[in-house]
Amino acid sequence: MPESEARVKLWQIVSAIEYCHSLGVVHRDLKLENLLLDKNYNIKIVDFGFSNFYSNDNTLKTFCGSPPYAAPEIFEGREYIGPEVDIW
Repeated sequence: MPESEARVKLWQIVSAIEYCHSLGVVHRDLKLENLLLDKNYNIKIVDFGFSNFYSNDNTLKTFCGSPPYAAPEIFEGREYIGPEVDIW
């Protein structure tokens, strides 16, 4: 894949996650298996089974997601707001 195309794919992923976060939704299980391509080769994020609503006023502590991809906060059982575990 040319670097220019890889940049477009990364932008699509980041934009989609930013959109979810703007709605107060955290995915909590981002991994390659949950990134699909549509017929036009656009990235689609799927499997929102571990997703949750979040706010800056309430922390989450649920252990969820796929261990090889889990953020340290989740793995260590620490409280988190939400977006930071998607960015990990």
